[in-house]
Amino acid sequence: MKKLDWRKEGKTLLYTFVGTFVYAIGILFFINPAQLYAGGVTGVSQLIINILSDQTGGAVAINLGLLVMVFQIPLLIFAWYKLSRRFTIYTIISSVIGSIILAFSWPNSIMGNDLLTAGLIGGVLGGVGNGILAIAGTSGGGTSILFQYWQIKTGRSMGMYQIALHGVIILLAGLLFGLDIAVYTIISQVISSIVLDKVFTGYNFIKLEVITTKGLEIANELKTRLPHGVTMIDAIGAYTHQEKTVLYAVISVHEMQMYVRLIREIDPAAFIVMTPVQKVLGKFTKKIIG
Repeated sequence: MKKLDWRKEGKTLLYTFVGTFVYAIGILFFINPAQLYAGGVTGVSQLIINILSDQTGGAVAINLGLLVMVFQIPLLIFAWYKLSRRFTIYTIISSVIGSIILAFSWPNSIMGNDLLTAGLIGGVLGGVGNGILAIAGTSGGGTSILFQYWQIKTGRSMGMYQIALHGVIILLAGLLFGLDIAVYTIISQVISSIVLDKVFTGYNFIKLEVITTKGLEIANELKTRLPHGVTMIDAIGAYTHQEKTVLYAVISVHEMQMYVRLIREIDPAAFIVMTPVQKVLGKFTKKIIG
């Protein structure tokens, strides 16, 4: 039985709490009270709640956190069977924390009637929060579960599908509640995407190059414990004239921390270079997250 790395799990749990708290606070205090819209399940839930409230004159009021959790349940069940259990457990934790925070009602945006500033701050917080979750190898749940599953299975970015879903939410919001709501929502989501891309790489694959004096030992460990092949190249240090090995591999961004940790365990002095890769042709094992 594999020994549980408590330090790693503790760090992941901390990142999950912090990432979820940051993005949920952005929605609670800035996006939702300003009548702007988030993406995915939260955005769909906001739209349903606002339409029902508008059509019934406020007689029907559904709690945002509760509705988000209801939508999360079937997606989390899907993740349990289609993605890794570890990924799903942390996503469940994030979903529950996020739903609890969103269950609180905050009637007015902290920025008052300044929709632009509310959208900008909410977008920044959303990008940072989701970026932290991505670094931890988990997510806030919702449609990101489906997008990550399709991305792993196909090896292609699901960005266009995410944009399409967000576009539908924004279009409906604009038609029903005004063009200004749609415009400021677009600004908020663009800012969120830019910040997310800065916090966590937008690429699917990473080219990993390692210069080390323990090449064979590291290569054997990597190919035994992880799913991708490793190429070894003999090299000599220009200053020390010491014989070294350059290890070359292409990995998923979600596996980056695992590879670095294993390499550091064997050779703390190893020189590691990671470069984003847009596309991979040829045999590449697609590993389920976790």
